[in-house]
Amino acid sequence: MRRYLNWFWQKGILSTFLAGLFALLPIVITVGIMAWVGGLLKDWLGPESFVGRALSQQGLRFVTDPTVASVLSWVAVLLAIWLLGVLLKSVGKKRIENAFHTAIERIPLVNVLYRPVAQVVELLQRDPTDKLQGMNVVYCAFGGEAGAGFLGLLASDQVYRFKGQACKVVYVPTSPLPMSGAVVFIAADSVQKVDMKVDDLMNIYFSTGVLSSKVIPDQYIIPPNELERGQGPLANASHC
Repeated sequence: MRRYLNWFWQKGILSTFLAGLFALLPIVITVGIMAWVGGLLKDWLGPESFVGRALSQQGLRFVTDPTVASVLSWVAVLLAIWLLGVLLKSVGKKRIENAFHTAIERIPLVNVLYRPVAQVVELLQRDPTDKLQGMNVVYCAFGGEAGAGFLGLLASDQVYRFKGQACKVVYVPTSPLPMSGAVVFIAADSVQKVDMKVDDLMNIYFSTGVLSSKVIPDQYIIPPNELERGQGPLANASHC
């Protein structure tokens, strides 16, 4: 069996199949997720769901055909949502939201469930990178001259002191989800600002480093001819 597998691999048959499989895999996963979401919406809002039956019953008060009744009910719901949007834009979204939130907060038990759901919906309405745009991209070194380093976001220019050490607050993104990073207090003299956009830094972490050569500014890139032995900045430097 192993001999046949080795033959398939050496002839490129198996590797070609795997290349095609991995090319289709993202599409298959995307379609699967969409199908799952569609099934979930059907269970919640379809004709046989509680909401669907309730809307159909309301529509049957005006027409006799069940399909037409359901369509008319959904048109009425969508129109009501649109009118709510018009009201929010004309009167002031924050005023209405604050009044509604205050009313819900006074209802026992309901407020416990409503509060976290409202926070999640508010996060979905905003671009998660908006609050990062005001930060500066920085290079942070650790472990001395022969140590490593990483790119992060300087939260502020404020300097703090812990155990006699001057520190700055740096947000360190993670790959492939930069928003799930960590906040680190790093020695102030180990933090250097980098002439780079926040969006470019996010692209590095989103791509797990693949896009580094495309988004890092040219002044930080060492030409290949300088990497030869005895030439360039690496000849006399022990760190990047």
